[in-house]
Amino acid sequence: MTVISLFSCGLTELKKVLADAGMPSFRAGQVHDWIFKKFVFSFDEMTNISVADRAKLKEAFPKILPPVHKFLKDSDGTCKVVLKLSDNNLIEAVAIPDEDSMTFCLSTQVGCPVGCVFCRTGESGFTRNLTAEEIMLQVMVLVKRTDTKPTNIVFMGMGEPFYNRRALFDAIDMLTDPQGLALATRRITISTAGVIEGILELKDRPGEVNLAVSLHVADDGGRNALVPINKRYPLTRLKDAILTYCTQTSRRVTLEVVLLHNINDQHNDALNLLNFCEGLIVHVNIVRFNHFPGTKYQPSSATDEKEFRRVLKKAGIAVTVRKSRGQGILAACGQLAGKENV
Repeated sequence: MTVISLFSCGLTELKKVLADAGMPSFRAGQVHDWIFKKFVFSFDEMTNISVADRAKLKEAFPKILPPVHKFLKDSDGTCKVVLKLSDNNLIEAVAIPDEDSMTFCLSTQVGCPVGCVFCRTGESGFTRNLTAEEIMLQVMVLVKRTDTKPTNIVFMGMGEPFYNRRALFDAIDMLTDPQGLALATRRITISTAGVIEGILELKDRPGEVNLAVSLHVADDGGRNALVPINKRYPLTRLKDAILTYCTQTSRRVTLEVVLLHNINDQHNDALNLLNFCEGLIVHVNIVRFNHFPGTKYQPSSATDEKEFRRVLKKAGIAVTVRKSRGQGILAACGQLAGKENV
């Protein structure tokens, strides 16, 4: 039997693969049930499958999950896995537990080509895109390690998701497959630095996947310096794309702003952001800057952050502040890198 990946198979394809190996088609449903419903990742533990067929399955799928290079758990409960891929590249994924939810933060690329200057992933450079299977493997490894099915998926890990749209959308289709994890699309969020083609493509896809835009600063000069992708997708074009998305989907977009001390946290920065928000269905998510080794940036002071929020709220803009989780294991926003020093 040809060796393939279990997570590159849908149920229909898996039935064909197993049939070609002389197994009954119902075996595919059993395997899917063990993995996606019972979260069992060893064929030896799939007790309703014959010993002979288990041996055939192990021949076809020598590894259900990739090896975990490192597993770290912070004092706040946040977990991070570092996975070693078949080409020895490292990627990171994070599980964030809360009282009544479990959020998985997934990567879509090895490194990131966007190069945001305050992001550890951006500093690491770009190696390659992940496959849809490699995205799914992050989910299943986190499920195994936490023994919990995610309630929310956020594509906010390593990489720019919309620069890897085919694999991203294929992975979302896998995540929402009723025969698999059966997640609701409204429980999935894609965070982009502003890739307009991806925003416009997302608006035409079925479902209710959420959109977050890492804006950070709302004047082109400042954004060019912090988020170099702005030179390709300047703010006027980006706002037009968000407006088109909001108009067609009637869904609210999250604008993410990492406040940096004396860089984008002053009164005029808040006014520029207000101007950008005009006419859009948005809310602003303030993200506190998370330190990482070698960075020169500092988080905004509590006073400046409070004033920034006040200006936005006074103008009627909904504002939230994201709670930093996993700082002790470099798992918080902007800290992922897929490096050995994790």
